Amino acid sequence: MRRIARVMPLLAVALFLAAPARPALAEGITRIKGKVVDNHGKPLEKVKLHFEGVDINKKLAPLPTKKDGSYLYATLDVSIVRQWRIIPELAGYKAVKISYEIVDSEGNQVEKRDILISSKQDNFPDLKFALVGDLGRNVVDFVMAKEAEYNAAVDEERRKRGDSVAGGAPAGVPAPGTGSAPAGAAAPGTVAGGKEMLEQAKALTDAGRYEEAVKLYQSYLVKDATGNPAVYYYLGKSLYEMNDDGGADQALRKGLELKPDMKGAHFYLGNIALRGERAADAAAEYEKEMQFSPDSSNVTFKLGEAESKAGNPDKAIAALEKSAALDPSKPDPLMLMAAIYEEKKDPVKRDEMYERIKAVDPKNAAILFYNIGAKAQNQNRPKEAVQAFRKSIEIDPTYPASHRQLGYALMATQDFPGALKAFQEYLKLDPKAPDSKEIQESIALLK
Repeated sequence: MRRIARVMPLLAVALFLAAPARPALAEGITRIKGKVVDNHGKPLEKVKLHFEGVDINKKLAPLPTKKDGSYLYATLDVSIVRQWRIIPELAGYKAVKISYEIVDSEGNQVEKRDILISSKQDNFPDLKFALVGDLGRNVVDFVMAKEAEYNAAVDEERRKRGDSVAGGAPAGVPAPGTGSAPAGAAAPGTVAGGKEMLEQAKALTDAGRYEEAVKLYQSYLVKDATGNPAVYYYLGKSLYEMNDDGGADQALRKGLELKPDMKGAHFYLGNIALRGERAADAAAEYEKEMQFSPDSSNVTFKLGEAESKAGNPDKAIAALEKSAALDPSKPDPLMLMAAIYEEKKDPVKRDEMYERIKAVDPKNAAILFYNIGAKAQNQNRPKEAVQAFRKSIEIDPTYPASHRQLGYALMATQDFPGALKAFQEYLKLDPKAPDSKEIQESIALLK
């Protein structure tokens, strides 16, 4: 059995390749829309938009623009691949500018930028799209120009934003003032050149290039260690993403020392504590964050998760119910409550949670549970993953991917006989599956 782990694929890759092909409006599925026009404002039809998953180098089939230059990608899965790059292609044309706005399901603006594209067409940004719900949106617009007009079009864009054409900002540097900062934070630029430095650092953070961003934040703080608390927030956030929890904790606490009402800092301190298996400390941090983000479904969900791990099921359920009320389209709080009721041996309430999850999207309930399981599995919560995949199979026993991922989840919980059965059922349903050889190897080791 000790050899079993050697045959398990990387979860992120496996889950992405296993993503349901059927339409779904489940957790992790979002919408992207926008428009492509030329440098004279004329809509461009049949522009091929290439969606590239940066995390695992995955490319989707090109999406063409309509006659009015618009496009809509209605079901982009961001549960596994978190960063995407969109590249427009039209023979004889070059991209001049990309403008994008990302607003989450609570109506909070996450990102808004306006970037000139270099002549080499090599600086398209990595975008982290939000789950939009009813209030959010992911809008990505492009301006393109014929190759012969590209330089003139770029110069015109620079004039519009007030840059000097000869000595203006290089293509790819975000327009000033379009980034967002924690509530109550001072505006960037309290030192010479600081504004540009922080804009570049923020763009690097948003693109997932955390090491480069950290160097810029640290360089800024050498010049001004106390004038802009927001820098410590972004530094802490970047260090957290790099798994430097000690450095992140120190940066965030320094930011709070300078600005005690800084929104978001306690949330990340809670995440650090939760990742360090200090559930009670995490819950305390999320409670503090509630003072500044009382209507955030994410904060209340994480509070519920922390209380559950701290052994406080009633407090966890109260927080999770609030999270579910704040965003009824998210099944995660309901699934975690189902797991808590399972632990409490309350099958009536557990099944009630399952019914509420199914009601989120009745036509795609099996896929909804599959996506919940995939997310739990990718976040190393195998018990919840097992429950979700089993519910998916209960609703649609013929869906092969749920059987396969159930097998992997059961292996993670050391239920090897159950994993064997799940893998065998997967190959029974899809004997010509592209990963059949890999699954056969797993089966051989499990027998």
